[in-house]
Amino acid sequence: MGLFTGSDLAVNGPGSRQADALSWALFALSLAALVVRRRRPVPVACVTGAACAGWALYGHIGEPLNLPVIVALYTVAVLGDRRRTLWTGVTAAVVSGAVALIAGRDVANPQGLPVLEMIWPLVPLLLGEAVRTRRELLAEYAARAERAEGNGSGRPPAGSARSGCGSPGRSTTSSPTRCPR
Repeated sequence: MGLFTGSDLAVNGPGSRQADALSWALFALSLAALVVRRRRPVPVACVTGAACAGWALYGHIGEPLNLPVIVALYTVAVLGDRRRTLWTGVTAAVVSGAVALIAGRDVANPQGLPVLEMIWPLVPLLLGEAVRTRRELLAEYAARAERAEGNGSGRPPAGSARSGCGSPGRSTTSSPTRCPR
């Protein structure tokens, strides 16, 4: 993460501010915050988001500067719940749009359209939400399989069969309708 973000910070394009002590301090702060992102995902997202906003407001241009906050937002969604992801997304989108409005006024610092800048924080949150939901679904499938194996020969527990289905003396192969599983 530091390699891509640091190289983007060090290489200055035309119209971009030269990296100075404040720029490198924000860089160090955002990378240091990522170390504890699994224990404190929301505060880390706030710190990395503030560093990213600081770079934009200070005059730095570059998409790799967003990488620390992208990782932090992804972590918020993967380790949290849907409500926290939603509120984090709303907050990140509003802050990103406000930063684009403020920093985008300067001709030497062309930020993207505020609406587009409001969308990019939602991408890592949606990806993290999809990964977390898939993990929960797989855990539920594993729990079901464990419960099914735990009751004996793999047959459903007694009393769970529907009346008439699978009862002795009745053939299910000659019947056009099958019992639901």
